[in-house]
Amino acid sequence: MRKRTALSKNAALSKFVLLSAALSVFSATSASASTESHSRIAATAKAYIASRHPWQQLSTTITVQKLDPRTKLSSCPGKLEAFLSNGAKIKRRTTVGVRCTAGAKPWKIYLPVTVEAYAKVMVARHPIAPGTTISANDVSWGKRDITSLGYGYLQSLGDNGGYQSRQSIAQGAVLTPNMVSASSIVNKGQRVQLNSSDGPVSVSMMGIALQSGALGSRILVKNLNSGKQLEGVVTSENSVVLN
Repeated sequence: MRKRTALSKNAALSKFVLLSAALSVFSATSASASTESHSRIAATAKAYIASRHPWQQLSTTITVQKLDPRTKLSSCPGKLEAFLSNGAKIKRRTTVGVRCTAGAKPWKIYLPVTVEAYAKVMVARHPIAPGTTISANDVSWGKRDITSLGYGYLQSLGDNGGYQSRQSIAQGAVLTPNMVSASSIVNKGQRVQLNSSDGPVSVSMMGIALQSGALGSRILVKNLNSGKQLEGVVTSENSVVLN
């Protein structure tokens, strides 16, 4: 009799445990169905940045900061919409809004999104002293995240004349525009061809450079025929266009 009673109690306890487990699963499933998926929100923000960031031609990595697990938003019956605040621009790190305008409980939330964009840039192969004309032996090329290079970067040794270092450059440093200046391709005292045009009429004459100049820079020159000092723009290693 006692055995039969004990078995009945065990059976009742088992049923209670199974029922509790079923209710727990149902409750979790119901809660999951009534709240918006964090992964869906993150995917919406990521897709928005991926299609609009300014580094479309480069290899990029986009990371969306995870939402706090305690964040509970009503499941959106419609399409989620991503947006930026008025006046905001997409940068390395951008705060993206995601909103739901459908259903009885509309909402919006903001997520930080980080973009890394990789490009080949010039890197100092060894320490470079100020005033050094930079050659291919002085640099190497490496991939860097250019979104973190606030001072810009260089991707080539430049046009005719190349670059000259303005300051000491450490080994391994990414070369930036403010570290260098264009090297001179016309030297002071050099004979150059002076070109001038006035409408359909073009005139060429010989002159002397009174200053050294890089490609595109303005220098003073002297007309050998008249002796006059004139100003012009360096266009090649031996020619200056007068203004």
